[in-house]
Amino acid sequence: MKIKTPIITLLVGVALAVVLLISSMSAVSAKKAALAAASSSAAASAPAVTASAAASTAAASAASSAAASPSASASTSGSFVIPPHANYDGEVQGNLGAVALVVHDTFAVAYFCNGSTIEAWFSGTPDNGKLNMTGKGAASAGATLTANYALGHARGTVVIKGVSYVFSIIAVHKPSGLFQSIANVRGATIKAGWIVLANGTEVGSLNPDVNAAGSVSQAAPKLDLSTLTADDGGTTITATAIDAETGTGLTLG
Repeated sequence: MKIKTPIITLLVGVALAVVLLISSMSAVSAKKAALAAASSSAAASAPAVTASAAASTAAASAASSAAASPSASASTSGSFVIPPHANYDGEVQGNLGAVALVVHDTFAVAYFCNGSTIEAWFSGTPDNGKLNMTGKGAASAGATLTANYALGHARGTVVIKGVSYVFSIIAVHKPSGLFQSIANVRGATIKAGWIVLANGTEVGSLNPDVNAAGSVSQAAPKLDLSTLTADDGGTTITATAIDAETGTGLTLG
């Protein structure tokens, strides 16, 4: 039987519509699949980005901590950093003399003098930023020094023969610091100490005979910092730096 032309046209139209519908559905499915794949990829990359950011933050924090710490072995006491090695010096209140502190790991040395008749050497053991030191040697018997120290500064009191000398001093570096000389001069053992302040001023005293009872100290001769020598009445004496960074001089007299 011969199919009429209108019917043929209608069938062709229906078939074309079905093809277009199927193509549209396929395109939507493909688009959904692409979106799902993109979402999955973004979710997978997010942890990596987060981990990378966390690693960068941790590295920056570690670098900041390292920069803030002056020494790998430094400790803290409250809000203060306690250095393992430090040299401090400065004048006592009232311009009555000068004091120097040298802290090296588990040992400390200190010296006070007024550039004339009053002086004392001290030794002690650091205790988390605190010092309780006693006079070192017969001439310094009975003298005491107590102090708190931290990065950059130290504060405390020296007591010699019942007189207190209060100080608040700063950390110093070479050529400032503490120096000592022990030598045989004119048949006697002399012991001299110099404190070189941050501004270059020297404060020093010299005991002309440490083994003689009642020996009275006097002003020390000027110390030449370039040669670490001084002229004591025509005799050249040599000084040694008592230095926290190198640990030199800590065992002297």
